[in-house]
Amino acid sequence: MKYIIVTALEDEAQGLEKFAPVIHTGIGKINATIKLYEAILRYEPELVINYGTAGGITALVGLHKIAHFVQIDMDVRALDFPRGVTPLTGEELPIKTGVVLGTGDSFITNAEKQLEGLGVEIDLVDMEGYALKKVCEHHGVAFEAYKFISDDANESAGNDWKSAVKNGTHLFIELLEDKYSRSQLRV
Repeated sequence: MKYIIVTALEDEAQGLEKFAPVIHTGIGKINATIKLYEAILRYEPELVINYGTAGGITALVGLHKIAHFVQIDMDVRALDFPRGVTPLTGEELPIKTGVVLGTGDSFITNAEKQLEGLGVEIDLVDMEGYALKKVCEHHGVAFEAYKFISDDANESAGNDWKSAVKNGTHLFIELLEDKYSRSQLRV
């Protein structure tokens, strides 16, 4: 299969380059959008696999495949759209089946306050996943995302993330070995 791996940071990706070209986007939705858009044009993959860290909101631990993506900082409730839904796109909040990832351009340190008003239970939060999914949809490229829970999205999240950012890569490598093998694409 022709796939690329996309991560926000090099610290999340040690050892992944032996499987596929690895794209480091930097932090945030805009950086993720620009870098992945360029990478899809360059590599023409059949699949984009995102790996990264995420803050845990529910009682999950470890590595998880994401089932649904919500843009948590989209808030147009004043115009009668639900929080997390981009107006006039046909988008709806997902029915919760599987892990729901909330993506926003703010590091979550108080989930109750920062996720107030969302009409779906969010399991994990990150800063790139939703944007990456949208770029893949735009290009008609398959997309899968796996997140390692690095912190509890609370007041100690910053320090917890710094000490855990590299901890899940070995789990993702095991997943790549078991499920995907090596990409036909090379740098």
